[in-house]
Amino acid sequence: MFACPDCRTALVDLRCAACDTSFPDRDGVPVLISRRAPADTVSSVASAYEEIYTGRTEVWVDQGRTPEFLRYFASLVESTRPQSVLEIGCGEGFLLSTVKAERKAAVDVSANALHLARKKTSAQFAVAFAEHLPFADASFDVVYSVGVMEHFVDDGAASSDILRVLRPGGTYLCLIHTHMDFSASLRQKVREYISPSFRPVALLRWLGKKVRRPIKQPIQHAYTVASARDCLKGAGFSVNREITLRSDHDAPLIGHHVVIFIATKSA
Repeated sequence: MFACPDCRTALVDLRCAACDTSFPDRDGVPVLISRRAPADTVSSVASAYEEIYTGRTEVWVDQGRTPEFLRYFASLVESTRPQSVLEIGCGEGFLLSTVKAERKAAVDVSANALHLARKKTSAQFAVAFAEHLPFADASFDVVYSVGVMEHFVDDGAASSDILRVLRPGGTYLCLIHTHMDFSASLRQKVREYISPSFRPVALLRWLGKKVRRPIKQPIQHAYTVASARDCLKGAGFSVNREITLRSDHDAPLIGHHVVIFIATKSA
């Protein structure tokens, strides 16, 4: 199942015969990080997410990961009738546990997140970065990510490696949050919690999180729809559909800054 993130040779007992590298295991979760990845970047990004997933649950509910959204996105994944799927940045595993497929795999930069995810669903989990995925070429029918592309250290390299592990004709579903300045972010929060529907309990819960233990993510890319599309196309994807609240009014998306790209790899 797993391959060396550098040689792409199949691993046997987490060892690559081609480069003679043995990869560690963290409480049952393989840590398959490329030797080519800058050590300081790996350390800083992984540490940030290990902290996020320590002593927290339902981390991304405030970013629209509602049960309704999970069912909606899972239906998009399942519409292609995939036998094998890979989630990039699975977090606590809420979406992964909703998606139905014969074979499921998931990677995240946080071992803490993967320990939470494997309590929710059966899948093959590994700590890995999207720029160097620990899988052989053409391994999956569908790859998907939700709110992760903005955090890729090298989004071009990550998109290219996602294309590599997709089978010909395979689908990549990618949700991003386009960049918002302070005023746009404020308007978004007003729409979420105050108008047109006042939600005092949810507002107080969100404010409490911001005061007690705010989440600080290492965002790498401030996308527009066009720049995200260009990144996918630059990697070799064909972008077939873009879902927003403007195009799909009933989609359970948290705001107009959310975009789902449905892209394919040439057959």
